[in-house]
Amino acid sequence: MAEAHSKTRRSPEGHDTPSNLVNLAGAAPIDPFLQAGNRLLEGWVALSSELLEFGRTRLDHGLQISKALAQTASLNEAIDLQSQYARMAVQDYVAEANKIADLGTRSLLDSMSQLRPAAEQAAKHVEAAD
Repeated sequence: MAEAHSKTRRSPEGHDTPSNLVNLAGAAPIDPFLQAGNRLLEGWVALSSELLEFGRTRLDHGLQISKALAQTASLNEAIDLQSQYARMAVQDYVAEANKIADLGTRSLLDSMSQLRPAAEQAAKHVEAAD
């Protein structure tokens, strides 16, 4: 272990810095974190696109129901249209909530999977040093 410490640079106080400790494991100090961050960002871009598309669809449906309500001849017909719209909206929101939860979970797991190889390599290095 002393040999591994001699290969790293130390902070002015004489302590190993966190990036040096990662270097002890033989991995690039920041690459896994950049890859994980990029994957997470890609996932959130996909999530944002999904939310924008859902908002556009809901707006279109809202405009359609407004036009249909304006053309109704009776109160009963308007109530029927409004109840159909409300039922459809609830179903759409529940489906969208499931999509968002799925996208968010997949994004997070995908980004964290980028850190796993570096963590495994560091653990192997620590075990070998003991």
